[in-house]
Amino acid sequence: MKTKQVFLRLSLFTSLVVMIVPLASCGFCVSSGPEPFCKFMNETPPHELTSSDTQLVFEEPGTIAVYHGFGCAKSDKSGREDALKVEQSLDLPAYAGNATVFLNGWRVQYLSKDHHVGGFSTFIEDIGLERNRLKWRAVGALGDEGFDDGYSWCYNFTVVAWNPSNLNLTVDHESPCSSADITQANSFFAANNYGTSTALSSYASFLQNPAFASSKGVAVLPRGFAFGWGDKEDCNDDGEDHHLLQVGYNLDHSEAFIENGKSYWKWGQKVTPPLPSDASRTNAGYVSWETFAIFKDDSRRRTYTFGETVSAIAGNDVGVIQSPFSFLPWQPPSLCSETGTPPQSQEFVVEGVPFEFAIPMLTGWELGYLCTDRHVAEAGVWIDEWSYDKAARTLRYRLSSALRNKDSDMYYRRHKVTILGLRPLTGVLPLEKRPDLVPFSPLGSTADKFCRIEQGGQMLRVTVKNQGNDNAGPSKTTVTFINGSVTLDTPAIPAGGSTELLFRIPPNCFGPDCSFRITVDSGNQVNEPNNEGNNSIAGTCIG
Repeated sequence: MKTKQVFLRLSLFTSLVVMIVPLASCGFCVSSGPEPFCKFMNETPPHELTSSDTQLVFEEPGTIAVYHGFGCAKSDKSGREDALKVEQSLDLPAYAGNATVFLNGWRVQYLSKDHHVGGFSTFIEDIGLERNRLKWRAVGALGDEGFDDGYSWCYNFTVVAWNPSNLNLTVDHESPCSSADITQANSFFAANNYGTSTALSSYASFLQNPAFASSKGVAVLPRGFAFGWGDKEDCNDDGEDHHLLQVGYNLDHSEAFIENGKSYWKWGQKVTPPLPSDASRTNAGYVSWETFAIFKDDSRRRTYTFGETVSAIAGNDVGVIQSPFSFLPWQPPSLCSETGTPPQSQEFVVEGVPFEFAIPMLTGWELGYLCTDRHVAEAGVWIDEWSYDKAARTLRYRLSSALRNKDSDMYYRRHKVTILGLRPLTGVLPLEKRPDLVPFSPLGSTADKFCRIEQGGQMLRVTVKNQGNDNAGPSKTTVTFINGSVTLDTPAIPAGGSTELLFRIPPNCFGPDCSFRITVDSGNQVNEPNNEGNNSIAGTCIG
């Protein structure tokens, strides 16, 4: 038997990074199990980024900073190609005590001609915060049966960094290699579409974290996926690849709920959650969801494997808005014409978002050829850029996609964006115009964080912020010390803006500590409907 270099399916979670190991006589085969994947992540040298970029989308200093970016790499060798692994990091503001990164798009492309597809994948793993630097690894692959055709791969990501003192959030983005208990894994792999009569499959999974139990909201964040033809047990020297007609992914609605006796996909198998009684549970530290997938050519159904990894963010400041989204296997009509123009990059606008901060997450997408299955030269769907206008409560994002072979770029595209909302608005219509003046410190929200002393202990710096969505006219700000008060004129502040004031500290305030109270709009000159109660805050300087 001739030795072959076989790229078999990208089907197992290990094959999501194309863990190719030699067989005794029949060339190469993808190995299965967590150990090879973790060994790959820990021991394989990273590839060089061919291009990358990261942009700050918005920031409220002292509270939150959100970034969007991408990274690309390629494998172009003579013979067997490489699975691609890249390492990226981002320096964050000093106040960012916690942060995470999630997947917001992907793109793969053969470097020459077009080919069959054996499978493809994109994952973000090993997320960690070291001081104020967020680090992570991303892996991706594209291949046909022989895994001998050069390709490029790009992924888009969004980073959220926050001050835990100002935002009630906690994140679970553990690596699947960090725990021996599979019920705690954030991933599943080698999930076959057994028992289906079509190419549509569904996979239930869950996360468990004690911090989720006391949270008002939990959001599941996309972090990776993989599709591959074949059966995870069918490891031979032939592999599988096919034309592609349709591929789809949908991370569906999630809830803080776990069903007693139900089997869920975790790591490399199905498990039943270890509940304390014969009852389903809500608000018990669980979040569960269903993921739907389609991977097909012109055949009604072929066996394929699927894998997914996610994170979850929870807390009293977390909310989710998700539009309905579903798909069915596409069967082109007998009389079909590929006319018109392919989908273009498009800007989408969502108004009336009821959160102070809103972030789009690409949680569902579908790509398909119009009339028949074909080779693939390029495929992907990604969020190019996005913005959130806090004052207008308006989210904008631009979506791009690709699916083509060497002869045609006619295809259709559908997608779903889930809005991750932070700090829900209460008692105010999202588009009601009103200013809202508050004392603010970039260091945090506790009393000691408002002790910002300058000039040898003689002056106290105070920030007045307008966190409303309308401009605030001139006002007055008063700082009341234990032995006197000081009032300063405060200039007009635009919506979302702030101004800095310096107050002289009265003599003998420290005895040994110096306590004070900051009151903005102390003369009641600014009309702040329903928000006068947040104009004052206590501060303390420890002597």
